[in-house]
Amino acid sequence: MERKLNKILILSIWEDIWSLGEGGGVADELQFVRNLTKKGIELHFLIPEPRAKRENLGDSLLTYHTYPNLFRTFERLPAIMRRFIWPTFFPFVALRRLERLAVEIKPDVLMGFTHYSFFPLKTVGRRLGIPTVVKLFGVMYLDRFDFPRIKYLWKSVEQVIALRSPVDHYIILNDGTRGEMALTRLGIPREKISFLPNGMDTEWADLPVDRNEARAMMGLPRDKILVVTFSRLVKSKRIELLLRAIAMMDPSLREKAAFVIGGDGPERARLEREAASLGLERAVLFTGVIPHRDVVHFLKASDIFAATNELTNMSLPPCEAILCGVPVLAFDVSGTSEVVRDGETGLLVKNGDVAGFSRKLELLIGDDALRKRLGERAAEFGRGYFVSWDARIDMECRVLERLAAGKDTRSGAAGGRGK
Repeated sequence: MERKLNKILILSIWEDIWSLGEGGGVADELQFVRNLTKKGIELHFLIPEPRAKRENLGDSLLTYHTYPNLFRTFERLPAIMRRFIWPTFFPFVALRRLERLAVEIKPDVLMGFTHYSFFPLKTVGRRLGIPTVVKLFGVMYLDRFDFPRIKYLWKSVEQVIALRSPVDHYIILNDGTRGEMALTRLGIPREKISFLPNGMDTEWADLPVDRNEARAMMGLPRDKILVVTFSRLVKSKRIELLLRAIAMMDPSLREKAAFVIGGDGPERARLEREAASLGLERAVLFTGVIPHRDVVHFLKASDIFAATNELTNMSLPPCEAILCGVPVLAFDVSGTSEVVRDGETGLLVKNGDVAGFSRKLELLIGDDALRKRLGERAAEFGRGYFVSWDARIDMECRVLERLAAGKDTRSGAAGGRGK
């Protein structure tokens, strides 16, 4: 008799619902919870002890359990120390609690978020005979086999070690870091991997937005070509490269545009100082966090999206820009060209070529017809390519159902294209 998917026990490293940080962005976890509980599936999250009581989202099928918060215990240590202390001690903190809960709850599937969960899931799953699956929201530098070996290991050693604790299945979200390729190169059988697209608010494509009203509402200039970006402001986003590209532009073209940097994070103060040192105080506007409900208005009021991430420029913000008909100018890194298609949905620049980025900015600002053509093609591409949150979570749910039933879990889902 087949086992049905009624209960999932999830080991997470986050005490709060994951998002892009500082109050912005989309929480994949939130979509996961809402969609699975709607299907009547009972979810038990095992999370670090939170600073404040965890929001239960008003659902009786959702329960939070906790383990000691070693992340907070060591948060004052330098980043380089935390990087190795956290994954080393995590199994000692989480494993025993996970096993006790699994015995008590009797879940149909044990699920883990991120590479931290590999060893505890493998151990408990084998002891109790429960199917195991780890969900990776991206693989960081794990796909960068073009790096020198020493650099690759320095960037990815925690994940490489974690993968030595195999689980029954691997769900990887396609954020452009080419997770399926990375895991297969590292010895994970392809049939054990479900490579799923990120979910999107696909209804944005057809949402009418008055550009002037949106600009007025958000305090953006109405008479300028808007070059925008938004993200959590951390080092890997390399926003300083955008600032340097702006500073290199022809002053007459720079004057035609306003450059808007949305988001917040630990790098914001440094970026504001760099903008000032480059003489860009009047040209660049830092908005702070843009609430997710306002992102569609922000994008549809914009003209160009600039993407400078060193990991991937196929993350949600550039994809949302394409969906909203905004051409994307991006450094061509990892899987970026899957969605930022040169001459079709935007323009690509060799990774790290700031002068080239500056020249392409000048081209887009100075050519209204090019921007219009790229924007129209981007919107057309986005409608056919991206998948809704409901569709993406359904893909994930089918993988979990097959795993619970003990069947082959190959989903057949492509890494980015919707049906």
